[in-house]
Amino acid sequence: MSKLDFVTMSKSELKRYLVEHRNDTEAFYALMDKINAEPNQKFYSVDEASVLQELIEAKRHTKENL
Repeated sequence: MSKLDFVTMSKSELKRYLVEHRNDTEAFYALMDKINAEPNQKFYSVDEASVLQELIEAKRHTKENL
């Protein structure tokens, strides 16, 4: 089996891969590198959990209506 090139994989591809290969730390770190490289990241505190929940529900609603 040939080694996968995690650098060229998209975030979605890495996420799907990690669902099936949860113990692959190299893939996990490759995904974290991609996420950390994204601009304008927003981190939420525990006090902002309700805002985060609203964003998740809005995203789900958008995907269901595609």
